[in-house]
Amino acid sequence: MFIFATDAAQEIEIISTVDPAVQGSDEDKASYLRTRDEGLLQTEGATRFVVRALTPSQREAAEVAAGVYRRSELGRQLWLAQPDDPDGRARWQHQLPDDEREALGSYEGYLARVYREMLRAGLVRIVGHDGDPIGLIDLIRPDHHRQLLCSELVAHIQALSTLPQEGK
Repeated sequence: MFIFATDAAQEIEIISTVDPAVQGSDEDKASYLRTRDEGLLQTEGATRFVVRALTPSQREAAEVAAGVYRRSELGRQLWLAQPDDPDGRARWQHQLPDDEREALGSYEGYLARVYREMLRAGLVRIVGHDGDPIGLIDLIRPDHHRQLLCSELVAHIQALSTLPQEGK
């Protein structure tokens, strides 16, 4: 059976497990990311985000805007091959020749641009806050929280855009 693309008009309200107001075990947070069942977490005071599904052409446009046809394929292969352990990854990257390190950095830059374009296309608003949601996200500190939030929001947008209806 074919799975047809989601209606891009579909919007959902979500929270982020990175939000300091969100309380729950790591296991419950991981389950929320799969199911979006807020009953697993304590979310009082959490910032709420409205995201929408993207059509395949909207997702492709985001990738094109980010430079998909100019990305480093060597960088992509290195990114896939790097160790999961942060210490091991740091040591592995340190051992790379300069051209491979540059290719990896170039690919990581591409990924950051893709996330930005996906957010631009799929993040509708931040509930209770006026203004450009991307501009508001840029104000989040520390940077690590902002980066994790962006990754999580993109994961929600991708899941909403690609999962069959019963998985949403």
